[in-house]
Amino acid sequence: MQAQKEIHGAIIAAGVLDSAQIRIANIIKEINRDEEPRHNQAYVSVIDNEIQIQ
Repeated sequence: MQAQKEIHGAIIAAGVLDSAQIRIANIIKEINRDEEPRHNQAYVSVIDNEIQIQ
């Protein structure tokens, strides 16, 4: 069994982020548009194997 490698340095910069799902490698983040609005000037990164939107 292979150990899962941690992702280092993955960053996405977007002028407008309006998707329902983001995937970086094997990590997926579902975005509920009713709870979370469209992001302008968004930065997406992986921190502790979890996708974070800033």
